[in-house]
Amino acid sequence: MFDSVGDVARKQQTLFMWILWAAVLVFIVVEGVLIYVVMKFRRRPQDRIPRQVHGNRNLEIAWTIAPIIVLAVVAVPTISTLIDLAAPAPEDALHIRVIGHQWWWEFVYPDQDLIIANEVHIPVGRPISMTLESADVIHSFWIPKIVGKVDMIPNRINKLPTFIVPEEAPGIYFGQCAELCGTAHALMKFRVTAQSDGDFQNWIENQKTPSEVPITDPERIGHDLFNGQGLCLTCHTVRGTTAQGKIGPDLTHFGSRSTLGAALLPNTSEHLTQWLEDPEDLKPGNIMARDAAIYIDPNLRLDSEEIESLVSYLKSLK
Repeated sequence: MFDSVGDVARKQQTLFMWILWAAVLVFIVVEGVLIYVVMKFRRRPQDRIPRQVHGNRNLEIAWTIAPIIVLAVVAVPTISTLIDLAAPAPEDALHIRVIGHQWWWEFVYPDQDLIIANEVHIPVGRPISMTLESADVIHSFWIPKIVGKVDMIPNRINKLPTFIVPEEAPGIYFGQCAELCGTAHALMKFRVTAQSDGDFQNWIENQKTPSEVPITDPERIGHDLFNGQGLCLTCHTVRGTTAQGKIGPDLTHFGSRSTLGAALLPNTSEHLTQWLEDPEDLKPGNIMARDAAIYIDPNLRLDSEEIESLVSYLKSLK
């Protein structure tokens, strides 16, 4: 967060430095006076009980005025920054709706009619407007290099300050939930891919393309297993198939993602196999591992051949 990239993060970092140095000044003055008083007026063996006094009016006035001055100095950039960050999004802004779940992220592009999970793509050089919601408990959305944290509260829509990633700073940025939200809070991560507008439009078009039924084994077997036994389609969506579940992440183009388990692990066949074998071991408390009537069995009841077929099918969803 101290190596800010986005315009909002830089403004917030500048404000942070103002407050930090004001706090350093207060610390030096207060501790300096404290040390001076302790040393100069410490009790010595020959001292008698000191004369009791009511107070010092000038000193009391001084230590009342001094904090007012410090707070006034800090208030000017604080209020200015708050007003600046609260400005409405421009008409050309890209609007994204973010929904926090225990413990994964849902990103909705309303203008593009697109829903993805855990990896959000944005164009550089264009204003980004995000609204924040929670499907269960309080979460907090945070992209340290780009924009400061804002809480996601159930039954309330919050708004992230409109931000821009500079055109000279494309890349992958890390995000994290910043509010303790349960067992797997520390594992509730996500990735932000900032790319050129052309690459972003190509990504959008690819993501909107429905999944195709594979014609070769073992992908076809994995497809039939995913969609045919109620094992996966109850919770997950793969557009273009019968899988239209809304409990878990949308997996339509899962194979093109760089991570799995809400950015917990690289999206490799080995890690996906481990996830299907025992999701509770990798991410305690996740909904695939909950032993409740509305969720599937925590052990998934998959043998090695079924897991291999599912891995092949999911990795083919690109």
